[in-house]
Amino acid sequence: MLREKISKRKIITLEVLLPRNLNLNGLSDKIKQFNGYIDALNIPSNPLGRLRPDALCCAHVIQQRTGIETIPHFVARYFTSLSFESHLLGAAALEISNVLCITGDAPVEGRSGFELNSSKLLDIAKKIQQGVTSARKAINPVDFCLCTSFNPNVPNIQGEFMKSRDKYKYGAECFFTQPVFNPIRFIEIAKQFRQRFDKAKLIAGLSFLHTKKRAFALMKFLGIPYEYINNIEERDETEILLETAEKLKDHVDGFYIIPITKYTKALEFVKKIREML
Repeated sequence: MLREKISKRKIITLEVLLPRNLNLNGLSDKIKQFNGYIDALNIPSNPLGRLRPDALCCAHVIQQRTGIETIPHFVARYFTSLSFESHLLGAAALEISNVLCITGDAPVEGRSGFELNSSKLLDIAKKIQQGVTSARKAINPVDFCLCTSFNPNVPNIQGEFMKSRDKYKYGAECFFTQPVFNPIRFIEIAKQFRQRFDKAKLIAGLSFLHTKKRAFALMKFLGIPYEYINNIEERDETEILLETAEKLKDHVDGFYIIPITKYTKALEFVKKIREML
């Protein structure tokens, strides 16, 4: 379980973008190379609101094939209370011990519901840990490491802290951030985070963008500064991210690497991050 690892050292996790063609054999072969260098795999659910295979099912398959524990993401927009509880019990049956709860992106394909948000998902999962369903029926307690998100890139950071206060109240143990592109601002935010949520762990996101075209496409969604985008094709992006990691390492509990499917490039980066930590 991620909780045990993070209590002993700074961790590294890697985001895995699930292929629409369902070629999990090829994906698993690429991910196996990270065994021994990372602590867990983040499995997003329909990122950017676009269709991908089910995160929980694929998390189980990838975990079995690679030997690396997984953190499937659960998106509140896709669940009712009952369906989420059912998925949590299914996760336990599949030997998944970590869950990451988010409100999620508005779907580009299909529709979403508005019964739940990330805090309500965490509240439900916390009650399942205590052996109580949302219908107040007793069940055998199921323990999960409860994770969620934190966005340091929003203009109104106090609003983000208010959201995080509710997540923390409802059991969030580990906060994974959106990618960090402004380390100086992030460090000040991280200091405030520590003061407010002293028992929570903070994992900083580091994302490859690879090209200016992709960076501009994600600029508004991720809050990428224009100055950062200008550097992407002028400098080695790995070096930029290593510089960011060096500045952040004493202020966070680990790093969340987002390779956007470029796993070979990410592997060399992960090895350097592991040496740094």
